[in-house]
Formats: sequence, structure tokens, C-alpha cells
Amino acid sequence: MIKVSSLFNVNGSIGQSAYGATDFPAVLDMLKHMDYLGIDRSLVWHLGARDMNPDYGNRRLLKEIAEAGAEKRILPAFIVTPACYYGNGVLSYLKECFSKKQVRAIRLTPEMSRFPIRRIERVLSELAEFKPLVLWDYSALDNEQKFIDLEKLADKFPQINFTVTQVMWPAFGGVLDLMWRCPNVYIDISWLHVRSGIELLCKDFGAKRVLFGIGFKAHYGAAIAELAFARISDAERELIAHGNVEQLLGLSGLEKKLTEEFPDKLEKPLWDKFKKGESLNEIKIIDAHGHDQLPSFGLFFPETSLEENVGVLVGQTKRFEINQTILSSGAALFGDGVEGNRETEKAFTKYENLFKGYLGFNPRFSADLVPLFDDFFSRDFYVGFKLLSSYWKIPLPDPSYNPVWKYADKNHLPILMHTWNNQYNSPAMLTEIVKEYPHALFLLGHSGGGTPGRLEAIELVKNNDNVYLEFCGSFTTPELFESAIAQVGIKKVLYGSDTVMHSVAWELGRFLSLPVNDDELRPALAQNMECILKKRI
Repeated sequence: MIKVSSLFNVNGSIGQSAYGATDFPAVLDMLKHMDYLGIDRSLVWHLGARDMNPDYGNRRLLKEIAEAGAEKRILPAFIVTPACYYGNGVLSYLKECFSKKQVRAIRLTPEMSRFPIRRIERVLSELAEFKPLVLWDYSALDNEQKFIDLEKLADKFPQINFTVTQVMWPAFGGVLDLMWRCPNVYIDISWLHVRSGIELLCKDFGAKRVLFGIGFKAHYGAAIAELAFARISDAERELIAHGNVEQLLGLSGLEKKLTEEFPDKLEKPLWDKFKKGESLNEIKIIDAHGHDQLPSFGLFFPETSLEENVGVLVGQTKRFEINQTILSSGAALFGDGVEGNRETEKAFTKYENLFKGYLGFNPRFSADLVPLFDDFFSRDFYVGFKLLSSYWKIPLPDPSYNPVWKYADKNHLPILMHTWNNQYNSPAMLTEIVKEYPHALFLLGHSGGGTPGRLEAIELVKNNDNVYLEFCGSFTTPELFESAIAQVGIKKVLYGSDTVMHSVAWELGRFLSLPVNDDELRPALAQNMECILKKRI
């Protein structure tokens, strides 16, 4: 059993925003979420400092923390922008707060505050004597110039430590390169959902360069589970959980925890086990969204061959007690549509029911693939189709997909498709297709992706019995997934992880930590997918 002594989040925020609903309007909202997850302390910045102006929001932050009596648990991170240099009394106020140790960290939000990150140099020069921890709110998917700018700042101020927060997989390579170049650059794990990401960081840079953080409220315990299952030492785990940020801020560790777990008394025995790094051998799990291997387009894994990835997948099924993973062929999705599917079938059939497959269908190989449908589906391995439209740049309504719709409808087969709010596979594009083929079963991978896609996906599922939400990768929107469950019903939800790219611990931890009683979540873990597979004729 793994249990860290304390959790210290570096990625918190409170306040109302001009640009949409927020997770934590007030300090007490943040504290309630921290209590639910067992997080003792958090660095927090104020949305008013980003959306209005830093001086306004930073002052409100201190006031609201004091009014809530939360000084021991909520530690302020002040937003600063280049404008702070010119504001009347702003720099003197910042220096006063740092001198009194009322604040020890600053946050940069260049995307929303509209400034290139290099322009913060003049303000940092004024604050450098206080050696603040600088948190960079990284909201872009990838941007090399931003990394170059931060590299120059890190070189200019070696006495200041910089942390890149909210890093998803497209930007992970940029941060790895930045950390290699600059020993005073750190990363938080709030959005680090890629498999073995923590292990890679610890091996390459040491655990002292990694900090604990949570993402949207909708992520719930994803980062906690990822840290619990990371193959690192207990000492390294403690550093990431709280020790590193305490050292960077000049704070002492806690003598006892400051939070009570599960204050609202939800029945969450599965999550209680999983967050401690324990497997769930008492329940059945079918992972509805897997891959055997993927191209290295910004991904950083040691495994480069199908054989190595088979070993990873087999190991994961044992470690996480996954009863079955339904996966698609990377070689078929990103290469030869016929030979790729054959390679995958050959590699996994010896494991019997531990793995099943989706036949990868790229329309560019239609002439060769369609005549082989009966052959592929005559055996036990392939149970449905997989489409990756936005990668191929062939939109879902394109007639080239008709052979899949027709064959799946005739044989009552599932079709797992990448869905996102774009011009290639937005869920609304399926509105007429799902009605025209009522016996085909449409599995909306990632539940539509971002917020517009999620809303489209929910409507499509609500209005059609043959459409389902698939869970993995649905963390890119702050829309709460428990709200989606309430609208469509748990029987229309499927658990998937997107392994071998995504971490099973991150995705399963997020699902199990949803504020929904475990018994209500169970059908999505296996039963719903079993019902879909039984429809095949």
C-alpha cells in the first residue's frame, strides 16, 4: 500500500471569470475540493488578477484567504504582468508582500494577459532578490518561441526557479528540452497523463524537479493516482507530493495532515484502494479504448517495436487487473491498412480473451480492406472498427466511410471513433449517420474532446440509442463528467484509457474519483461494453 504523508498542490485558482464558469469561485469551494481529494495545502492565484488586473486580484486574494481563515492551507501566488512595472504603487506592494513573506510565488498567464513571456524580465529584475517561485501557466499545446523565451529568462535569473504547469503531451517534448537546458526549470504533474511520464522525468532529471499539481476540478484524483502508481521510490514520491515545493517556498513540512478525507461521505471504496496504489481485483474492467503502438509524433517512450509494446500491455493488464483491452493497430492507423491489422491480430491472438481488436479503417486503403471485412471478422479477434478521421483529414460525413457504416449496421458492430470539436470528427457530424444505421453502435472516443464537442456528444447520445460516450481523453474540458453521466445515464458510458499513450493510472484514477458512488459507476467499467459486444450477429 502506498500512502504519501501530505499533498501540496501548486496549480490552484479561485475567483469568478469574465470568460466563463469557474471551478472554484471562492476559497471555501477550493477547500472543499481539497478535502475531497485529501490535499493539505495549495498555491492559489486569483482569476481577478488575470482577467481584471494583477493589483486588483492579488489584493482580493489575500483578503479572501484571510476572511476564510485559510492561511495555513491556501498560499497565495500573485499574478504579475509587464504592466506591474508601471502601475502606481504596484511594485512597492509586491515587494512589501514578499518582504513580509505573505507571498512566496508568482504566476505568469501570458496567454490570457496578452504578453510575450520575455517581457516579464523587467518585473522579475525588481523581484529577483526575493527568489520567488515562478509558475508559468502553460495553456498552449506547443509553441517553440515560448520555450525559447523562458529559457532566456531562466538563464538570466539562475537564482529564480521556474515551474511549467498544465503540460499536456504535445508540449511535453518542449518542456523536457527546456529542463535539460535549464537546471532551474521544473514541471508539475497536473496534466501529465502520458504513460510513465513521472518515471521518465525522475530518471532524466531526478525527482526534485517534479511538483504535484491538479488540473481542472473535472480531473479529480487523476494526478493522485498517477503519483501513487508511478514506479519510483517512496522517498521520490514524497518529494513530488509535497517536499519539493516546500523546499522551493522555504516552508516546513506538516506534522499532521490538515484535511479529512471524504467529508461528504460518498461510498468510494474502489477509489480509496486505487489512490493508495492497490489493484482492483474484486471488479471486472474492460478497457474500451487501447492502442498497440503509436507513431512518435511528440511522444517519448522507450518502447519502439510492437513486441515491446505487447509486453507493456500484458504487464498493465496484470498490474491493474484489466480483464480485457480492446485495441487498434497503430501500424494500420498510421500505415498500411491491411498489413497493420494483420500484424496486430497475429501479435495478440495468443493471449485469447485478454485482448480484442478494432479493425483500423483508413479510407485510403478502402479498395484493399473492404473485400477482406468478412475474412477479418470471421475470426474471434476483431470485434468492431476504429476511425481516426482528424489525423487522416477525411471528415466523418465523407462517403468513403460508407463501407464501415453499412457493414457495422448489418452485423451490429461497434465503431470507436476519435471525436473532437473540429471540421473532421465533431460529434454533430454524425447526426444523420447514426439514424441511417440504427444497428451500428457508435462509440464517441474522448466524448467529443473539448467543451463544444462534449456538449454535441451528450446531445447525440441522449437522442440515439446506438451512441455511447467513451471516457478517455475527456479531461480537456472543465465540463464535469458526472454531469454528462447524469444526462445520458451510466449505461451509455464506457471506460477507456487510450493506452499505450495515456496512463491507465491517470485515466482510471480520474474515473474512480468522480464524486459518484462506486456502485453507480460500475456498469461503465465492463458491463456496458459486454452488452455491446453481445449484440454482434
